[in-house]
Amino acid sequence: MQVYNFDKIRKEVNIDLMKREAENKRRYYFQLNLFEENNLSFREDIYNIENKKEIMIKTFEKKLIGNSDKNDLRKIKILTDIEFKYNIFRSCKFNNIKFNNCSFLGTSFLNCNFKNISFENCFFYNSSGDISIFNNKTKFKNCYFKSCYMENSVFQNVNFYSVSFIHTNLKNSIFSEVHMDKVYITDSDCRSLKILNPDINEFKFDDNFLTKFDEYTFIDKIKVDKNYKKTYEIASKVYMEFASKFEANRLMDNCGEYYYMSKCMENKSLSGLNKIKSYIFWMLCGYGERPTYALITSLEIVLIFAIIYMFTGISVGGYIIDYKLALEYGLAMPDLISDFMQSIYFSIVTFTTVGYGDITPIGGSILLSGIEMLLGVTMVGVWTATLARKITR
Repeated sequence: MQVYNFDKIRKEVNIDLMKREAENKRRYYFQLNLFEENNLSFREDIYNIENKKEIMIKTFEKKLIGNSDKNDLRKIKILTDIEFKYNIFRSCKFNNIKFNNCSFLGTSFLNCNFKNISFENCFFYNSSGDISIFNNKTKFKNCYFKSCYMENSVFQNVNFYSVSFIHTNLKNSIFSEVHMDKVYITDSDCRSLKILNPDINEFKFDDNFLTKFDEYTFIDKIKVDKNYKKTYEIASKVYMEFASKFEANRLMDNCGEYYYMSKCMENKSLSGLNKIKSYIFWMLCGYGERPTYALITSLEIVLIFAIIYMFTGISVGGYIIDYKLALEYGLAMPDLISDFMQSIYFSIVTFTTVGYGDITPIGGSILLSGIEMLLGVTMVGVWTATLARKITR
């Protein structure tokens, strides 16, 4: 049984996303009406925030914040204990900055570029419901978040290049329409984390201990280029990363779902004999995650062999059912429904290896019945094992 209803979850998360953005705007304009000083217009292209302790209700547009020489990593500005409250950064560039013990509450970053930025012990939300929003093609390159509090944060239409989240609280955060290239998560809290419509090149959990998941943690179906097999391999690896983390958190149903998705993506990246073997494994039992597949395949085998027996011949108490002879010699056609039911019955008892002996195979049916018995023993074992695996979880 499928664990996730992707369309339903995607719809619910998008509604939640719109509510968070609307609430963030409402809080911003509420604070805007409380203070007279707001939305300062800065003439300089570079804005110096080193000596400030609080920056509140301002709009920054096309400002360079930090080191103007973005390629000189030796000139890193260290900013400590600064409170950013209800600000809007639009089309700003942040270069070579280390934010330490800073807070970004009710702040929006729109179409901003972060390069060589580190956030340590920073707050992006509080218990009052203030959150941070990153939107409109904001980019992160060579950045990391360490021991940060980012619960309920929103990353929408954001690009990540070489970004790490270390010991960071990402609980109930939403990543929507994001591009991820070399994104690493280490020992973080990802309970109820939602990732919608991602485009992923490389994504890994690099844990020393354990990244926390719960049953509401969710990653949507990854975007793939159907003309480029490599994207199927990447998607398969990412799904397997999530499967292993669900397993480590003892969430076995969720683990099984992402394992199944991983194997489906892997199948599309294979070719030749490996693809055939993978497809057979999928058809037999859904890679061990779909017990109903084994049952359906078993019913299909029974039906196919029943039809074949009608042409290879079986004997029902001396009465011969052989439609091949009827077609060759123009014999009168017997009762089709009755004969088909007899063939179905013989196929079932042969598949289950019961063998009452009231119907016997003749001609080519002797060899075919032996093959069906072998298939029956195998399929019953596969179905039982797959079902037991799901139940014991």
